[in-house]
Amino acid sequence: MSPPKPDRLAILIVSGTQIDTFIADLAREKFNFTVINSKGGMLQEPEVCLLVGFERLHLPTLLDMVRKDCRPYRHYVSTQGTMPAEIANPSFVETELGGARLYLMNVERFEQF
Repeated sequence: MSPPKPDRLAILIVSGTQIDTFIADLAREKFNFTVINSKGGMLQEPEVCLLVGFERLHLPTLLDMVRKDCRPYRHYVSTQGTMPAEIANPSFVETELGGARLYLMNVERFEQF
């Protein structure tokens, strides 16, 4: 008997600070996934893109893990550029980091070689 084929694909963009726990939970629940590192945005916060193939019956489990492991959090960042410390009087702003962006798609065809 062959293993079940995924009929859903999740594309997740997760904060690099939260990825280790999330990947451990994915592996523990036996989700198959591919990791693609990325970096960008104004804050240059590391992000990781995950491609997760699964059967639709496992969607509630995946969503529960995202909600548990990828919560947004508050963080203070400096508004100063790269000015010398003697000249600069740094100020900070509170911003929200972390969390995840999730895109779900139906899989029409799956091939594994």
